[in-house]
Amino acid sequence: MSKKRVTITDVAKKAGVSIATVSRVINDTDYHVNDELRERVAAAAKELQYMPNFFGRSLKSGKSRDIGVILPSMVNPFYSEVIAGVEKECRSAGYNPIICTSSNKPDKEKELIRLLQGKCVEGMLISTINDDSDFIRKIIGADTNIVIFDQPIPDFSGDSVTFDFYQAGMLSAQYLVNSGHTCIAFLSAPFERFSRRAVYSGFCDALSKSGDAFQKKNLFISKVKDFKKVGIDEFENGRRLAKMFLKAHCPATAIVTINDITAFGIIQELVRGGCRVPEDVSVIGFDNINFSAMFSPALTTISQPSFEMGTMAARVLIERIKDRNKNSTQILMKPAIVERESVKKLTEPSK
Repeated sequence: MSKKRVTITDVAKKAGVSIATVSRVINDTDYHVNDELRERVAAAAKELQYMPNFFGRSLKSGKSRDIGVILPSMVNPFYSEVIAGVEKECRSAGYNPIICTSSNKPDKEKELIRLLQGKCVEGMLISTINDDSDFIRKIIGADTNIVIFDQPIPDFSGDSVTFDFYQAGMLSAQYLVNSGHTCIAFLSAPFERFSRRAVYSGFCDALSKSGDAFQKKNLFISKVKDFKKVGIDEFENGRRLAKMFLKAHCPATAIVTINDITAFGIIQELVRGGCRVPEDVSVIGFDNINFSAMFSPALTTISQPSFEMGTMAARVLIERIKDRNKNSTQILMKPAIVERESVKKLTEPSK
């Protein structure tokens, strides 16, 4: 015979309080419950092993307490750190994140958005690979709470927590120029994402301002768009880019690339090809994932605060869920250089 399910009535009897009081404690409502009663309810619920009926609660309230999160990939540790921030903020506010990946496919991203809408999530956090702001506006118009994070959408006026990729590109070039490098290469996956185009634009503008205009012969872009389809990842793509760099006998003394994982692949292949890093060629990455400090040589990189971005994006979405009439929140996170061992100083910076 199956064990009878413990109900909220059982908890109320055990704690010697009303059902309403138990409900207020369990649902963490704004209605004030004094600490003594709260502790009694918690103790009774624990002793009886009471499990709230979240499905029934969502039917009754019309709210699921679920938040959809759509990412391009989970292979890059950057996104794992973002999710850690999202989960921490969601859990502390009583929300349940549902993690989905679009596998870097715009059509799959749209399919996931429709799927999450069908599941009646209370909101979505989207690191989009679509530049289609009209599509996102239609979703918002369909009564869906959305925060765009990581990858910005041009001319988007809704809630967003993004990163200043243009400034990051400028910072990478300025750092290398200040370190004495005048011939610098840029290695990247295809420019299909806003972030890559913005980093490259900032990089080129910074070189122009320094008097060393970027030479297109030092631009190396892989032709692989769908890594999974051809069975490679960003690390392997970095190796392919390094092979292109070596085959071209590029005279650059430094390389800028679009993320740390790609940088790891580049460095490995350069070393295999007989180049020492940073003695012969310096390399700078983007993201500042945890592995960057563990790699050899420890990677100099541009910090993109992943955990903080996830936390902030979730916070903005929860605030939107609570108040749909509030003004849009748009946060632009700033880059910072993290100096380690993969860049050689050809000249000492002027004091």
